[in-house]
Amino acid sequence: MDNRCDLRLSWCAESDQLKRLYDAYVKQSNKNFLDAVEDFENIAEGYIRPIFSKMLSMSDRTPRSIDQAWRNCKGALYEYAVCRALDEILIKEPYLASKIDILHGSLINANDNIKEQLFLRNWSDIRPDIDFAIINKDCIKVAAVLSCKTSLRERLTETAFWARELKSKDIDVIFITTDKDDEVTKDVNRYIVMHVLDYTIITDPQRYKEIIDKLQSSFANQSDFNDKIRKILKFSDIKSLLYQYATKC
Repeated sequence: MDNRCDLRLSWCAESDQLKRLYDAYVKQSNKNFLDAVEDFENIAEGYIRPIFSKMLSMSDRTPRSIDQAWRNCKGALYEYAVCRALDEILIKEPYLASKIDILHGSLINANDNIKEQLFLRNWSDIRPDIDFAIINKDCIKVAAVLSCKTSLRERLTETAFWARELKSKDIDVIFITTDKDDEVTKDVNRYIVMHVLDYTIITDPQRYKEIIDKLQSSFANQSDFNDKIRKILKFSDIKSLLYQYATKC
């Protein structure tokens, strides 16, 4: 495994086991990691969750505590799934790998240059809520940051705040989600996605199509619709963004 995705996530004690289960599923199903992240909800809920629940039940955990542990750990697994897919792109695209790196949020504190670009300075250091930073290697510049969540809830508002704050630093903010609870098209979320964030990537292709169809049916007559709808992408579109960031100094 590439060190880039060797994520150790403190809020999920079982993260190592989940990563192994995910990798084993991808290998056994003859999928690649790009395919797998698009099918994340089915893999996570249909294959990994039953094994995870059985594993925890053997340690006398209550059903309620197992459900809570799964909610915490599923988010960690989604980060990992996104990372493996991005890593696969870099492996298959040597030019991109030579130009950009993808740094997990847990490693930001160890890099003073990256901290200086990302942290807000106001009486103390204020750390952004991000999962990954895309670094242009030529100029050692943060080109974009990624926030990965299976469900939007209040996290989208926090991501929107950082999009506002990082805009002056010329750093894009990208929200990556399965949108499993069908939240993107709700009015406040739709406004954030189309008018505040730089890009939102929907990893589930079917959900992406549903979102685009619904927004087109409701707002296609708006004068700026064609410009704003380009901010919502399917996961395979991220390669073009990575090429964009490879030249962003």
